[in-house]
Amino acid sequence: MIRFRLYYDKDKETEWLNDMVSEGWAMKGFFFGFYKFEKCEKGEYIYQIDFGDTLYSVSDEYRELMNDLGVEIVTLWGYWIILRKRAADGPFELYTDIESEIEHYKKIRRMFKVVTIIELIGLWVEIFCGLEGNSFGWAFAALIAALVIVSVNAVYRTNMIIAALEEKKSGIESDKKKSVVSVLIPIGLLISSCMILIEDLFPPFIDYPIRIFAIIMMAVGIVQTLRQSR
Repeated sequence: MIRFRLYYDKDKETEWLNDMVSEGWAMKGFFFGFYKFEKCEKGEYIYQIDFGDTLYSVSDEYRELMNDLGVEIVTLWGYWIILRKRAADGPFELYTDIESEIEHYKKIRRMFKVVTIIELIGLWVEIFCGLEGNSFGWAFAALIAALVIVSVNAVYRTNMIIAALEEKKSGIESDKKKSVVSVLIPIGLLISSCMILIEDLFPPFIDYPIRIFAIIMMAVGIVQTLRQSR
């Protein structure tokens, strides 16, 4: 059986894989959002997802450690390492202390920050193409802007997990107000999308300033959100 899913949240992905195995479907492979499953005994495995240091590879020491723990490396995809262990062999936890778990999520956060920067560069390239008269540039700019929002949300969520773990480590409850994604981002994206749909209704001297204003709103919103997630 093959299922298609897109996950930016490794915890939700782990939960879904374990829900599938509880129904008798064990994940065996992955490629570009397509998960391959095979029949198994219900609850036969426990899945976990780790985050590696290099793309599509792990060290020999890591493989030996997993083998000693009775853990199978199911597949490698980017930095994600999908693992499983037979439920009959006991509980399966990758990180048993808070400090290592915090470092684990910090690595994930760094990756999403890099992805956000790359997407922002692509966004400005597409904006430049749009300003040069390429209508596809604005369409791709809107698409990339949506991906930026997803990445910023991933940074925000990971930051909240780290904060919760640090509070647990220190044993101090925090009354800090949780940050949220700036409203300027969806507003700017909406304005930009609307201008693409009605671009023939306005002359360039009206159309371009509105588009640029929308981009500025999104950029300011991204900066505000990233500042709140520190």
